[in-house]
Amino acid sequence: MLAFQLALSPSPRNPAEPIAVQNNQQLALKVEGVVQHGSKPGLFRKIQSVCLNVSSTLQSKSGQDYKIPIDNVTNEMEQRVEPHNDYFSTQFLLNFAILGTHNITVESSVKDANGIVWKTGPRTTIFVKSLEDPYSQQIRLQQQQVQQPLQQQQQRNAYTRF
Repeated sequence: MLAFQLALSPSPRNPAEPIAVQNNQQLALKVEGVVQHGSKPGLFRKIQSVCLNVSSTLQSKSGQDYKIPIDNVTNEMEQRVEPHNDYFSTQFLLNFAILGTHNITVESSVKDANGIVWKTGPRTTIFVKSLEDPYSQQIRLQQQQVQQPLQQQQQRNAYTRF
């Protein structure tokens, strides 16, 4: 029996708790793993590489609607890594430009010596909460404070004409 153990970092303290990331920064997700062969190593298949698929989907949106290019909305990546002494490691750089909670799924499979891909690996899920960076938030709040008196002044001017 062939199995994997995967470890993701950063990892949340509590599995239900999301990892906080600012929307103007990228998250470096490190995926490490160990191939476990069971009681008879090499009996089932010889591993050429481990295929890791990472994808993210927006679970819930928060904040205002910003005009964001479509390529920044989701993350879908694949990497193949060769295990050394049954250990493998790689990193993914993920974008979370849209404010809200994102679900990240990491799936692993094996490519054997014959080039056949076997979907035998585990599937791991973590959550990321994309937050507005403090500088952008401050600028947005300042702009709102400036626009509010202008709108009130325009309303008063409209009433005084009549």
